[in-house]
Amino acid sequence: MSNKSASNHGEGNPEAAAHFNTAEQEFVNSKRGQQKIGKGAQVRPEEEAELAKAEAEARSHGRQDPEI
Repeated sequence: MSNKSASNHGEGNPEAAAHFNTAEQEFVNSKRGQQKIGKGAQVRPEEEAELAKAEAEARSHGRQDPEI
């Protein structure tokens, strides 16, 4: 027999996911969200080399797409 209650969804909670998705969309569409998106990632000059190295390493592990 199963001891799972009706509120136990196993690997995820669809109600929490829906709440998160709604809040995320509201933020993205807000003035503050648009400002944050417009700024993009702020990388300090001394971090650029380390970031480029990490990106190159990540790309070396990925599938190569001839279309890119």
